[in-house]
Amino acid sequence: MKSRIWLVHLPIILLCTACFYIVDLGEDGRLWQPFLREKFFPQLRSISGAFTNTKFRIRGARPPKNKIVVVAIDSPSIDQIGRWPWHRDATAFLVDKVFSYGAKIVGLDITFSEPDQRIPDELSSKIKEKQKDFDSAAFETDPVLADAIRRHREKLVLGWMSETICQPGYARAEDECPTNNPDLVAAYPKGLERFAFNKTELSQNFDQQKTPVPSVPTFIFNTELFNDPSLHSGSLYVLPDADGVIRRMSTVLLASGKAYAPLTLEMARVGLDETLAVKLDDTSRVQSLSFEKSGRSIHVSPLGSLEINFRGPGNTFQYLSALDVLSENDKIEVPYPLAVGTPATSKSELLKDAYVLIGITALGVHDMRAFPFETNVPGVEGHANILDNLLAGDELKTGSSRNASLIILALMILGAMFFAAATHKLESVPALAVFILTLGGIGVIDQKLLFEHDINLDTSFMYLELILLFFVTVAWKYVMEERNKKFIRGAFSKYVAPAVVDSILKDPTTLMVGGVKKDLTIMFSDIRSFTTFSERMDAKDLAKFLNDYLGFMTDIVFENEGTLDKYIGDAVMAFWGAPLNQPKHASNACKAAIRMMQILDQHKARFLSQYGVDVNIGVGINSGAVNVGNMGSNRNFAYTVIGDHVNLASRLEGLTKYYSAGIITTRFTFDMIASSGEALPHHRVLDFVKVKGKANAVELIEVLHVTRAPEGLKIFEQARQTYLKRSWDEAIELFKKADELLRLGRNQPDGPSQMFIERITELKQTPPTEPWDGSWEMTSK
Repeated sequence: MKSRIWLVHLPIILLCTACFYIVDLGEDGRLWQPFLREKFFPQLRSISGAFTNTKFRIRGARPPKNKIVVVAIDSPSIDQIGRWPWHRDATAFLVDKVFSYGAKIVGLDITFSEPDQRIPDELSSKIKEKQKDFDSAAFETDPVLADAIRRHREKLVLGWMSETICQPGYARAEDECPTNNPDLVAAYPKGLERFAFNKTELSQNFDQQKTPVPSVPTFIFNTELFNDPSLHSGSLYVLPDADGVIRRMSTVLLASGKAYAPLTLEMARVGLDETLAVKLDDTSRVQSLSFEKSGRSIHVSPLGSLEINFRGPGNTFQYLSALDVLSENDKIEVPYPLAVGTPATSKSELLKDAYVLIGITALGVHDMRAFPFETNVPGVEGHANILDNLLAGDELKTGSSRNASLIILALMILGAMFFAAATHKLESVPALAVFILTLGGIGVIDQKLLFEHDINLDTSFMYLELILLFFVTVAWKYVMEERNKKFIRGAFSKYVAPAVVDSILKDPTTLMVGGVKKDLTIMFSDIRSFTTFSERMDAKDLAKFLNDYLGFMTDIVFENEGTLDKYIGDAVMAFWGAPLNQPKHASNACKAAIRMMQILDQHKARFLSQYGVDVNIGVGINSGAVNVGNMGSNRNFAYTVIGDHVNLASRLEGLTKYYSAGIITTRFTFDMIASSGEALPHHRVLDFVKVKGKANAVELIEVLHVTRAPEGLKIFEQARQTYLKRSWDEAIELFKKADELLRLGRNQPDGPSQMFIERITELKQTPPTEPWDGSWEMTSK
């Protein structure tokens, strides 16, 4: 049975390992199976990304390492200057202003893909008809921005976009990613090549249509008016994961065998006075990306993706409103706290030697993005994070290397199997400790030793694997435990009362030897003259009869919430009120006794015909404080009750023969029934008796399982009271009259009435000694 849990463990291990492997292949550019790549990989990478989000939030925000300022085209700027897009002279003025305050490098998170023609050609023609010397060019603002670009071309980086970015190696048909289409290549922007990497090293086997590296089939470039004077331009393309969160950026975009950089990488290159070199291997994937002069490598995946090391939530970088930049006053009314250094009090102090990104932050322009720390942040701040990573050289290092992947795979297979075996073998508390220590240990290593040192391994599926294995193991143990409990309950309920079994299963400590003292109700029932007729019966018939008789008697005990103590031959011993507390234990015991008598009446004829015996029983019931628990030794014990009230219950069962009564109980039991709020059963007070070995008399009460004539019961009580007054003759006459009314048939005289007549006859001959309290002392058990 234990080995079967591997039927559950193995699928979990294989599934989680497969998920990790799919993501690893996808990040590595080797996931060629279309169904896995398109249907599973994006969703699985989002799961991995969600864990990365958590790592960032646990790590917390960090200050930027470089002086980067975002000049925000925000809502106040748009309200003051005009709706977006602005006329190009306003943008040119903004660029001039930023450089006038000493900015080191300026990048435009904006694309000018169309002319901003203020006077349409048709209107210009009509004006010229009336005013021959009219020159519409004097009113256009595009040349103003073109001049600004020309003036700052050494330090200004423009941005460009693409309608689509695709991966040719994954395309099912060439038209899905037509990077080699002559018509598209002919339509590339003029002078595009000068914006490419300084060095793109391709292997001899490189094929533009077989590379999985993102490629650009079409460009949304700046117009020639702006493109011609510019020296630097970079892509603004950023692709979010399937959950909409941006976590990485493509640093290499291919077109016609050349690589093109994003805006931020181009800004870093220009600011560091570097050259960019990229090398693609024989599988047409990125082998290396570096700043060629310094030789510093940039850690990217084989697809050229850079994992962004986010500094914090929105506004982690310095923001300055475009409206403030355009104002003539150099002083900043509200000082901007620099991420590195003291608060700036002037624009020149804030912008001097800074990398500046000019971008749109106004909500109405819909350039908001989701990042790991926050889900509604201006997109330009994502560029600021990437730029700071590239300048500091602390982009996240991922586990895309084969060694890291193999280590994780080994842990997810061999380590997980060991973990599953350990948690399954251990008890619940040690298993929980192992789970917490294992998960915590991996978490500390992953978070403190790796992530906080800018290494982000994909451990998400390892965490999920351990959690699933643990909880499945717990669930398995629970199911098996319930199954075992069911087996134990089924097996032991044949020998022990179900309530006792349930109590033991809930609290195994109850199996310890010892008892407690509490008020219970005890019952003894016995077949009269059993020894006589059992000697005449065949052993098999006797066993069959006892199984038959004891079967339904036991059922009655259980149906009335009793605990079966033991069988003593034909006798049944049971008690109520333990191991489960029962406020109505006395009432339940009497109900059980009544039901026993009624069921026996229904089966008497069958017993007589089937076994040849006339079965009659006597039931004794008593309530009081007794010791209950596991009595015996550590090697052999039984859940039972002991005490004087138990002995009295046994004596009462014996007295049923003396009184020829079916059920006899005591005033102790009736007092407990009354205190529980239950109605007293149909009964009559029988006698005051001193049982053998006891000095104090006990009031006996007969519980009647069939309805007796009320008048007869009334006369019986009158006769008993007369008996107590020693009016012997009058008492005999009353008992005879009660006997006539209480008989159940011609041959069934009322036993108690007959007993009193016999006793009074004896007392008339031998009167009781004084003082006499009316009690009768029993000389036998």
